[in-house]
Amino acid sequence: MVTLPRQCVLWGCLLTAVHLGQCVTCSDKQYLFNGQCCDLCQPGRRLESHCTALAKTQCLLCDSGEFMSKWNKEPRCYQHTHCEPKEGLEVEKEGTADTDTICACKEGQHCTSKECERCAQHTSCGPGFGVKQMASRTADTVCEPCPAGFFSSGPSAFEQCRPWTRFAAPDASPTGHSHRDGHPHHHLHSGVFLYQKGGQGTKG
Repeated sequence: MVTLPRQCVLWGCLLTAVHLGQCVTCSDKQYLFNGQCCDLCQPGRRLESHCTALAKTQCLLCDSGEFMSKWNKEPRCYQHTHCEPKEGLEVEKEGTADTDTICACKEGQHCTSKECERCAQHTSCGPGFGVKQMASRTADTVCEPCPAGFFSSGPSAFEQCRPWTRFAAPDASPTGHSHRDGHPHHHLHSGVFLYQKGGQGTKG
């Protein structure tokens, strides 16, 4: 009897296994198990038992409070996400057997991360700063300094910078700041026209 070296036997087994594996090709909704293609479980279901030569893959519906969003061979479904009220979250859309629960921040708050596991109050723009972009449930307020000729008395999460009261005469320029309007009554004695925002001119 001829005895082959152990290395030759091991290499032969490896090449045979690789060769057999290449011969079996399953579809994108199947998986290889014990040398045959088994059907994956559809979304909303989980695996109960693998297929055999005599039976197809056995799947079960996900239990209440669980979901599975993909074709799978998982033994368990996933728990629906819990929207924690203490973190400022509320349910935006209830989960189903094949979709997870969608959480959102309560009114006046926004997510602090991409995963939105907790929320924070919208930032209010202080005096001298106006709202460049209003906050949403996923992003905070964006503030910007009021440019020359504009002001904001703040704090506010909604108000943009507003223009100072306009004066007609060059020598009657307003004395406003970025955080408050000018004082037109200081210039009434000069006889210039005062133009209020959205109103008619009045002569001093």
